[in-house]
Amino acid sequence: MTDWDRLIRLNGGEKIVYESPALDTPAEVWFYAPAWELRLWSAGGLVVHDTDAVTVADPVTARSTLYRLRDQLVVDVEVRSDTAVVRRGVLNGPLVASRIAPGDVAALLADYRALGFRDGAPWNATETRVTVREYRRDGTAWTIRVDGEHTLENGQRVSTAGADRQAAIACAERLVRGKEEDGFSLHLIETFPAQHPNPRPVPPADVVLSATVPTAAPVPVPPDAFAAVDAAVSILTDLHRRIPTAHFVTELLDVPQDQARVEESEGHANFFLDMHAKRVGRWRSAQPGTPRADESSWDYFARIYASITWVLHSEACAGLDMFYCGNVSGGGWSCLEIDSAGTYDTDDHADAVDNPELAELFVFHGGWHYDQSFAFDQRVCSPSGEHPVVPFSDTLECLPPPALPSTVEPFGMWLYHRVSDLAEQAERNLCELL
Repeated sequence: MTDWDRLIRLNGGEKIVYESPALDTPAEVWFYAPAWELRLWSAGGLVVHDTDAVTVADPVTARSTLYRLRDQLVVDVEVRSDTAVVRRGVLNGPLVASRIAPGDVAALLADYRALGFRDGAPWNATETRVTVREYRRDGTAWTIRVDGEHTLENGQRVSTAGADRQAAIACAERLVRGKEEDGFSLHLIETFPAQHPNPRPVPPADVVLSATVPTAAPVPVPPDAFAAVDAAVSILTDLHRRIPTAHFVTELLDVPQDQARVEESEGHANFFLDMHAKRVGRWRSAQPGTPRADESSWDYFARIYASITWVLHSEACAGLDMFYCGNVSGGGWSCLEIDSAGTYDTDDHADAVDNPELAELFVFHGGWHYDQSFAFDQRVCSPSGEHPVVPFSDTLECLPPPALPSTVEPFGMWLYHRVSDLAEQAERNLCELL
């Protein structure tokens, strides 16, 4: 819980906004004063916005930008002749500008690296996130970004293609300087999904990189649908344990030890854990088993594992089809929610759209409000007892033509392929947040 009295003391006894700090560490705290003014308690003292810092006349000779993307925070430094302008704050939110000597920049950046900020580039935070800078003058806004070899002004309304990326950056810097000479000053920094290939930001040579994520152990190609269920669970278990931040598999949680992990990714830990109480930690004692006679791979999954509730931080979702678990805000932002009990009444849906055929569906996957759900079409059954998987949403009115029983992909193979694809993309996203 936030210690509000502590924040008031850090703010010199003045009023604060009762909002959790954007950054809260023993060394540094970013909190809000009235009117949502961001203030920093840093290096044992209070730092407030220096309005004169944004009107420095000399051109920028060097930039450094650090990001803490999972919390949407940024530290941006512009070296200008005999001073350096430092902006610290929230991406697409308030910034606190201050000035330091150029010789103090290296130590300042080192301090923020120690707080979990990572070196990006001034014009792209990662390979997939480009940096947008918004400048303002008397209520007029102008934005600039570099994406690949393109310089884009005011969204994408003005696009200039350069000979290469360095030419595009030089073009952007010339445009920025021209706006500054016209009285514009930097007001916002944010990131947007890239539309073109961008290089991976490389930290300075003297920066010691944090430990890299361990490589996943290879998962053998499953020989059958039952082994495929186990393989899919193994992939998720490995990712949950190998990258213990910005996501979690509910069935692997150990509460209360993992309470903070849930809060970091979901933000409504108590509500989430209460809502999914039956699923929390249920895999911690689960082991691959032997399929029973006449058991389908879905029956095997239901008996051994019962559910999958994979929740990701909102900044780890690029390229993934996301939805709220249970279609409830606070139920977890997810790309994979499977429940063997089923949680959707297809009888009511069939009545609502006057199509009794829809009652033949068994909805086993969340996301029906988002067109991201899946169901079994129980009109068809393969010789091994498997039903075809079909997309589902609560706007569905007609079923597709029935599949041939001989062509039905077993649930276990469907799950293995889906988990493999989702985990590959999610790992790329998660690594960008570390």
